[in-house]
Amino acid sequence: MFRGGKKTLVKLMLTLIVGAGISSSTPVWGQKKSVQSSTKTSKSINSLKNEQEKVQKNLKRAQDSLKNTQLSTKKAMREVSRLDQGIEERSKLIQNKNEEIQSLQENISSLEKDILRLELEYASNKEKYVDLIYHAYVKNSSYSKLMFVLSAESFGQAYRRFRYIQDFASMRKSHADEIGKNRDDLFVKRSQLTEQKSQSTLLVQEREAENQKLIEEKDEQNRLLASLKNKEKEFAAELAKQQATAEKLDQKIKELIEKEAEETAKRMAKKNDEKAKNQVKTENKAFEGSKGTLPSPLPGSHITGRFGVQFHPVLRHVKTNNKGVYCTSEAGSVAKAVYEGEVTQLFSVPGSNTAVIVRHGNYLSVYSNLTKIFVRKGQKVMAGDRIGSVYEDENDDNKTTLFFQIWKEKELQNPEEWIKGWKR
Repeated sequence: MFRGGKKTLVKLMLTLIVGAGISSSTPVWGQKKSVQSSTKTSKSINSLKNEQEKVQKNLKRAQDSLKNTQLSTKKAMREVSRLDQGIEERSKLIQNKNEEIQSLQENISSLEKDILRLELEYASNKEKYVDLIYHAYVKNSSYSKLMFVLSAESFGQAYRRFRYIQDFASMRKSHADEIGKNRDDLFVKRSQLTEQKSQSTLLVQEREAENQKLIEEKDEQNRLLASLKNKEKEFAAELAKQQATAEKLDQKIKELIEKEAEETAKRMAKKNDEKAKNQVKTENKAFEGSKGTLPSPLPGSHITGRFGVQFHPVLRHVKTNNKGVYCTSEAGSVAKAVYEGEVTQLFSVPGSNTAVIVRHGNYLSVYSNLTKIFVRKGQKVMAGDRIGSVYEDENDDNKTTLFFQIWKEKELQNPEEWIKGWKR
C-alpha cells in the first residue's frame, strides 16, 4: 500500500497532471514563439552592425590598393599611408566588435535573471494550482455543488455559496492560464538566451580573426618600412618638393579667399542690403546644419592625407602640416560639389594643376589637382554636380588624388568634421 494517506496520493497525481499540461486550451511546452530581444539592445546592435559594414568597406578599399611591391618613392609613401589607414580601420572594427560582444553579454545576463525569476514563478503557481485542485476534489467528494447551495439556511447564504463556487472555478482557470503563460515566457526567454549565446560566440571568433589580421598588417607595415630605410634621402627630397607645392597652393588659395572676402564685405557695406545679408545668414545656417553629413568630394575614395599636423608615413620623425585633406581613388575619378553654391574662382598653380572654389554663404569649399573642368565662374551648382576630373598620376598606377579644403571666409576648417564618414 502507498504510505502517506489519501491526500498525499491525490496531490501526487495532480502534480503529474499539471506537469503534463493544464488543459487543451493551455499553450503546450515547446510551442513556437517569436523571439524578440530587448528593443534597446536590438537598436544598439543594429547601430553597431551598420558601423561595421562601413568600416569593412573602408578596409576593402584600402586592401585593394595594396597590390604592387615594386614601389617608386611616391608609391611607397602612398602604400605606407594606406597600411596606416588599414590598421586604423581594423582597430576600429575590433573595438566595434568588443562593444557588440559587451552588449550581448549584458543582454545574456538579463535573460538569465528573467529565466530564474520565471522558473520560480512557475514552480510557485504550479504548487498553488495543485492545492486548489485538491481543495475542489475534497469538496466534490463530500457533497455536490448543488447540495452545497441548497443546504444554505437562507437565500442570502445560498447566493453567497453560489458566488463562491463561481469565484473558485474562475480562480482555478486564472491559475491555469498563469501557469501556461509562465511556460510560454520561459520558452521564449530560453530561445533568446540560446540565440544570444550563439551570436556572442560567433562575434568572439570574428574578433579573434580580425586581431590576427591586424597583427599581419602591422608586420607587413614594419617589413615595408624596414625595406625603405635606405631610401630616406629620396623620401626627404620628395617631401620637400611636395611641401613647396603645397605651400604655393595654400598661399594662392589664401590670397584669393582674402581678396574675395574683402570684396564681398565692401559690396555688402555699399549696398547696405538687409535682404542680401539675411540671405547669407540663411545660407550659413543651412550649411552649418549639414556639418558631418556632407557627401565626399571624391566618391569612392579613401583618405591618404589627414588634416593638420601628421607624422610622415615613412620618415616617422618628420611632421607635416596639411591645410586640407588628400583623398585618393582610381583612374577616371571626378570631383563633385559637396553642397549647393556658386563657383567663384578657377585658378592654376604649377605642380597642383587647376583648383575650383565654390561659395556657400560665408563658407567656401576648395577642390584642387583637377585637369578637365566642368564648371565656369559664376555658375550655380548643386550637391553632387561634377566640378572636374582629378589628375591621374602615371607614376602611381594612374591613381587620382584630390586636395580638398573648407573655409569660413579667412578661417580654415577641418574638412574631416564636415564630410560624412571622414571623422575619426
